[in-house]
Amino acid sequence: MVYFTICIPTRNRQRYCIEAIKAIAESEETDFEVIVADNSDEPAILDDYFRTELDDSRFRLLPPQATVLSMVDNWERTMPEVRGRWVCMIGDDDHIDASVLQLIRRYEREQPELEVVAWSRISYNWPDNRAIATLATIPLGHVTHIPDRKTVKDKLYRWSERESRPMGGFGIYHGAVRRSLMERIKRRYSDRYFEHPTVDFDNTCKVVTEAKAMVFCQRPFSVLGACVASNSASTQSFETMQKLVDDFYRDLGNGQQIQEDDFPFSPKLPGLAIFSSIAATTWWFCRKYGVDNAGFQENFVHSAIKECQTSRTVEDYKLKVQGLRLGFEAFEGGVWASQFNPPETFTPPPTENQVCGVVKDTLYVREAGLEKVTTPAEFYRFAEALLMPVKHVVSARKEFAA
Repeated sequence: MVYFTICIPTRNRQRYCIEAIKAIAESEETDFEVIVADNSDEPAILDDYFRTELDDSRFRLLPPQATVLSMVDNWERTMPEVRGRWVCMIGDDDHIDASVLQLIRRYEREQPELEVVAWSRISYNWPDNRAIATLATIPLGHVTHIPDRKTVKDKLYRWSERESRPMGGFGIYHGAVRRSLMERIKRRYSDRYFEHPTVDFDNTCKVVTEAKAMVFCQRPFSVLGACVASNSASTQSFETMQKLVDDFYRDLGNGQQIQEDDFPFSPKLPGLAIFSSIAATTWWFCRKYGVDNAGFQENFVHSAIKECQTSRTVEDYKLKVQGLRLGFEAFEGGVWASQFNPPETFTPPPTENQVCGVVKDTLYVREAGLEKVTTPAEFYRFAEALLMPVKHVVSARKEFAA
């Protein structure tokens, strides 16, 4: 058994996936494995790369099956292949520093019942995903936190922060979950490791409910990359978002649906794919498995108003308001419609994503000036000059913070 497994599900983004593989292969760590689950229409590209260019026993390729899998089913098939004590999922356009396994070892020594390790993530847009001015972000902290479980649940299930997105992070996506917890989740929830099409939040909901102990490190160990074909790219263009939504629905497996009949906020609403799919997942989970989410409805109204205010243009704003207003008119007999009162006028920020600098322990970097940095891994190496070295974080020189 190896200590740490990194899974990379991929579909028709072989160029990015190969860059992710190359970067991880440079790691000097030995006690990890990488499973690449290829769900692409053209299997030869990754197959040829594994056979002719990648000479590394730490990597294994799961080839495409006879028919295209939904995203959730492609994630699902990785788990029976996992040999590691801990497991993590990343996207094919992302990056992870395999030395995070040193951090996990440290935490596990200090907390034997630990089942989830989360860390901050760097964000980076690939050069082909900069249709507008974009900023990369580098969290600069390094302190370890033991989260309050009730607070985490309130943020996730009740949307208590009333932001445009609920709390995430504690899960298998860009986090580490003990394999034994994933087996417990499978036994407890419909005999599957992953169930809902919004796979990352499906897992987060179950992990937060089931984990015996969780830890969060402020120091980032992975990069959320966003290429032009990624879901994140949809935030820059309504047209891109609509295409991705159409593709996502087309690839859904038989009987799978994103939203429940009693939650009329479809990801198909213009500009609301990410917001609505996350909300639909948390609503579905709490309803199906009897998790108390009292207060969600009122908090969700405020979150919806915040989501509208993230719009880049007046037209985007109007489309979001219109879609959400229709949803609230149909939701629970329209009792929350009167509370959905976004401002009648909206003024977009005049200079979006133009200024670099530090805000609340996060460095924002204007990506137009990153000509020599072309992949998430290269940006991570650039960021390391600003971060607490891994050896110091692992040495536990800093105490745990409540």
